[in-house]
Amino acid sequence: MRAFNYSRRMQNMVWLIPLLILAGVILVASLGLRNTDEIARIQQSLQNTGEVMLRVDQLHIDILNAESGQRGYLISQRESDLAPYQIALKKFEHSLSKAQTIRSESPPQQRRLERYIQHAQIKFESLSASVAQARDNEQLEPHRMLDDVRSTGIDLRTLYATIMAEETEIRNLLMARLTQARETAKDNLIWFTVLSTLISTLFLVFLIKHLHSVRRSKEQLERYNEQLEDKVKERTQALELYADELTRSNRELEDFAFIASHDLQEPLRKIRAFSDRIKANYEALLDDKGKDYLSRMDNAAKRMSVLITDLLSLSRVTTKGKDFEDVALNPLIETVLDDLEITISDANARIQVDPLPTIEGDPIQLHQLFLNLLSNAIKFRREGVPPQIVITMSKTAAPSKLLEDIECDWLEIDITDNGIGFAAEYNEKIFTPFQRLHTRKSYEGTGIGLAVCRRIVERHGGQISAHSIEGQGTTFRILIPDLASTLTLKDTADEQLINQTH
Repeated sequence: MRAFNYSRRMQNMVWLIPLLILAGVILVASLGLRNTDEIARIQQSLQNTGEVMLRVDQLHIDILNAESGQRGYLISQRESDLAPYQIALKKFEHSLSKAQTIRSESPPQQRRLERYIQHAQIKFESLSASVAQARDNEQLEPHRMLDDVRSTGIDLRTLYATIMAEETEIRNLLMARLTQARETAKDNLIWFTVLSTLISTLFLVFLIKHLHSVRRSKEQLERYNEQLEDKVKERTQALELYADELTRSNRELEDFAFIASHDLQEPLRKIRAFSDRIKANYEALLDDKGKDYLSRMDNAAKRMSVLITDLLSLSRVTTKGKDFEDVALNPLIETVLDDLEITISDANARIQVDPLPTIEGDPIQLHQLFLNLLSNAIKFRREGVPPQIVITMSKTAAPSKLLEDIECDWLEIDITDNGIGFAAEYNEKIFTPFQRLHTRKSYEGTGIGLAVCRRIVERHGGQISAHSIEGQGTTFRILIPDLASTLTLKDTADEQLINQTH
């Protein structure tokens, strides 16, 4: 009787275990399907976000090209100079039709997109009207027409920056969700593997009690482990290939920026050369208006040359740097002050430098960093107030807990001035390339010097921030390790930064 009851219990267990296995498979499969659907939806949203950013960026580029072509025509009054504008107009119509089909993941962002598209159309209508007016009436002064276009324009750049920042935030959130979904999928797989293994083991224990079956189950588990190791190796190789591809892509982008900028210098040199020849050989034949046009053309070519050089400077921070070596900061700043001697004297500036340590870094790029920051502090001074600049240093904690175990000291270097300052809302924006807070007539520059500073600091494993009060002054704070080579940096550089472009 006891044997019969035992047999019945074994029979019931034999039926129960497969049912448990089936229930577990169904449960995990349903979770896996739901997780797969979630990943597919997130990837679709990421693709849509990328499409939105691409279309808005193309539309913005077309607007900039059209503005450039319009300005060139209004200044020169030559029909041949309308070609860039007409090309941009054709591209704009195509870009506009594409942009009108995109839909953002965020309703407020969608309203911004619709407003941007509407303002872009208005902008192009304004540009077209100014070109048509210039064609009909050649006596109109170009600078007045340019001022009219600017005065009626919408701040598309700010709206564009807001849209791109919002889309970037949406993309970051989607990436976080995608990472979480992948982690969930991995957890489901682990739970499925564990559950299947446990139930299968119980099934084998109750069904087969001899050593051969135990050995077979062990071999099966070993095969599972080998398959899992193979999958891990495959995934690791895939990630390594992806990282290599990303590195190659970034390098190609940097090389492209360098080549494109370098090739643009040649036509600019020809423009300036022919401008000099006209000025030397035919200036007496030109009336005042012609001389004014010639002067404006030459100035525009010079500004474009500076912009191209600045673009090269920005792209080369992470590609043309020197190997790190010990750099004594006080002697380095002394050389910077020597370079700025005339500027300091003309501005009657006073600069106080506290004792600074020796750190690991690229001496040329560190020289560029302090040269840009000090020249900015002198340039953006209050009228009638001599600049007073103080450079201080103190030790501080690592900016992230992930960096606390690295054997290096973190330094906080503050560069404080009593200049014009700026509103707090620009604390981060000023590090954006070509971001200007003042007109070119008020202060010279291209708006790229601080972007170069940020890249230099980041290459050294640090961070830079700005804190300012409008009308009272600004403090630039640099957090940097004294042993930069101990950190895993965002970018690896191998050549030096070109000469100062600020």
